[in-house]
Amino acid sequence: MNPSRIQDRISNEILSTADRIENHFGRLAGIGGQPDGSISRIAWTDEESAAIAYVRSEGESFGLEGRYDPIGNLVMSLPGMHRQRVLVGSHLDSVPHGGNYDGAAGVVAGLEALRMLVDQAEELPAGVDLVVWRGEEHTYNAVYKGSSAAFGCSETHILHNVYGGVSLRDAIVQQGFDPSYIDECRPSFDDVYIESIRGYLELHIEQGVRLERERHDLGIVTSIAGDRRFLVVLEGRFDHSGATPMGTTYRNDSNLALAHILTRIDALAESRRRGGEEFTQTVGIINADPEIDRKFPSVHGNSVTKVSGMAYFTLDIMSSSDEFMDAYAAEVLREIWRTAKEFGVKASIEQTDGAPGLGSLDADIRAKLGDAADRLGYSNAELTSGAGHDAVVVGLAERSNGRIPVGMLFVPCRKGISHAREEHAEPDHIAKGADVLRDVLSSLARSVEGG
Repeated sequence: MNPSRIQDRISNEILSTADRIENHFGRLAGIGGQPDGSISRIAWTDEESAAIAYVRSEGESFGLEGRYDPIGNLVMSLPGMHRQRVLVGSHLDSVPHGGNYDGAAGVVAGLEALRMLVDQAEELPAGVDLVVWRGEEHTYNAVYKGSSAAFGCSETHILHNVYGGVSLRDAIVQQGFDPSYIDECRPSFDDVYIESIRGYLELHIEQGVRLERERHDLGIVTSIAGDRRFLVVLEGRFDHSGATPMGTTYRNDSNLALAHILTRIDALAESRRRGGEEFTQTVGIINADPEIDRKFPSVHGNSVTKVSGMAYFTLDIMSSSDEFMDAYAAEVLREIWRTAKEFGVKASIEQTDGAPGLGSLDADIRAKLGDAADRLGYSNAELTSGAGHDAVVVGLAERSNGRIPVGMLFVPCRKGISHAREEHAEPDHIAKGADVLRDVLSSLARSVEGG
């Protein structure tokens, strides 16, 4: 080890876990940092690659062994040969102009949990790996891109999707990796490695306010939401705003139809929520996306002095129940078509994404997470995840020896804000999460027979 690395190791040893975590986030803030204080680390860009390289360098500095799989996921392992292993992981990519903690909190906590296991010098019967997944966020109109590729459950069409003028296929190649694994639905993790996994943990910021408001240190996740995402395009007729009388007899007004659709599907959502269903429904984009505009350039024909002839919006429905999402989405789409017809407008609806939910996380791991938190004196509560995570892909992965047991831990984030520059989680909370991860990773590794 060179002298500078030795000095770095000595300096790290005198820092607390919370101090090291704060330092990590200081370094990560400079990778993809924007002038407005937000973070843009888009999947398979130089920024995402640089953040992952930073984590690899940090892990290797205290003895982890790092490697990339063919698609670019990073795997960092405790030294030693093991037939079985437990994993902890998350992602480092962000949404455009997002925050510094979504995904990164789990990577940093996992990194520090493995550092503590190295420092304990305990001989574990199973291996322990940190995985940094590529491309978890919904860019290129797809989520969980790296984890799906790892287990061979990608949708091949996503390689043609474009972000910032670059196709996903080209973006992967430009970062030095191989998109053929997505093309051919081949797992980028080899079969022996997939069969060896005996459990998976993931830490994440809550992206909600319950933990903060109830003053809990940690949350034990019971279920994870999936999604159904749609692009709705409304085609009416452009007319003069002054010379064309108001009313559906004379106007086929796309924006007016859009406004009524939004209020009606919101009312539909509220009625279902009053009936006890737990889900979210969000209209994220209205007539204002460069990639969609290229596909429907006539939206630029709208102006102050014209009746709108073109409109579009995105719709995001999220729930941990796939059955509910499918049934409810069908109901929403019927309401969209009915309202569009009422206003003399043609509605075209494209499902742009559909990720499954995970209705129940592994009961044994949930119990271990709760017991470890209690033993360490960290206040905790069980809660559901309204957002999706790579843990869903891991938990649903098909393999010959059954599903992989999955557990997930939340830490509070300030005011519940996420996907924005104001996103923040306290280093102390992440450090407490790392403590629990260390204990549960160790427990899972010790429980493996013939590791």
